[in-house]
Amino acid sequence: MSNDLSDLLTERLDDLPVPPPDLEAARAAGRRLRRRRRTAALGGACAVVAAAVGLSATLSVVRGGDGGEPARDPAYASVGPLDFSAGARAFADPGVEIHLGGRTFDYGDLTYLDTDAVATPQGIVFFDAGRPMLLDARGDVSRLVDGPLDGPEGFHPTAKVDRDGRLVAWATLRDGVATLTVRDLVTGEDAGSTTLSCGGCDDLVVDGIDQGAVFVRDASGTRTWSWESDAWRDFAGPRTRVADVRNGVVLHTGPAPAHPGDRTLVKGAIDAQLTLDGRYVLYWSSTLRPTHPEDEPVVLAVGPRTMESGVGWYAVDTDGSILVATADRTVYDCELLPGSCIELGRLSGEGGDPMFIGVDM
Repeated sequence: MSNDLSDLLTERLDDLPVPPPDLEAARAAGRRLRRRRRTAALGGACAVVAAAVGLSATLSVVRGGDGGEPARDPAYASVGPLDFSAGARAFADPGVEIHLGGRTFDYGDLTYLDTDAVATPQGIVFFDAGRPMLLDARGDVSRLVDGPLDGPEGFHPTAKVDRDGRLVAWATLRDGVATLTVRDLVTGEDAGSTTLSCGGCDDLVVDGIDQGAVFVRDASGTRTWSWESDAWRDFAGPRTRVADVRNGVVLHTGPAPAHPGDRTLVKGAIDAQLTLDGRYVLYWSSTLRPTHPEDEPVVLAVGPRTMESGVGWYAVDTDGSILVATADRTVYDCELLPGSCIELGRLSGEGGDPMFIGVDM
């Protein structure tokens, strides 16, 4: 075994927290899925097996990628090239199969991707024991943060991507100090970072990133951090939740934010989404509500037009299109304007409700 490989494996093992006795319960606690799925136990077991297979399959990988790119993490086997040119198209039949970048995988191959992950044009950002990771278009997984970190326990800050799909914000924890980071996924460089002393940080959440600011919530309320000026500003009290923020538009629940600045405020449900341009609200139907009074609603060609008229599942894809899963588990990719759709495939329904990667509905 080479010294480089030995060092890499030693670092990997040293970073891992001591597992609790009930591994399955720990994995379930780490996922914030809004709906219980009957395959959760299967997914936890498959993830452990997939990680072990990935480690044995990539023992020949050593530190250092081509051209200074991050080296592939040996705990994850490469899944091969992915095509994100038409959007990530990341959706799943839980426990059965996962669709990503124009390809279909057995669910057990990619169980680390769930609604906590974030789809971007450069790949999928997800967390491994509190560490942000990137599954890129080559199909390789690499660490976005090196060095020892605290395990998650109650710490689940989430990660968020800006409207252009280039900048991603996340928080990591070490010894009771959280580090908030904004990374440019195209260059691989940090746009900014800052630290917060918050103990266990159980209530720290990254709710959004937009126009040079990260929206950060804790028990006291929501603040924004501007990384270029390293300035913090109050935004809203503890009863307000930011559901989404895009292009200067903030979708929120609860009282209106007390310090919105020049942002447009739109009230909506916590599990609603904004389109990438911030012009429409997507919420459990194929009719998208405009955020500006001069615009008309957009109606997609497939799916129920109201929440009351049928069942559908929705996500805004990385290219701005709308992914729709209809009641018969057929998945479509719809252009926002004029609302026309193409069929991507049909899910079996054996795993329960369709799941869109990074969308906690």
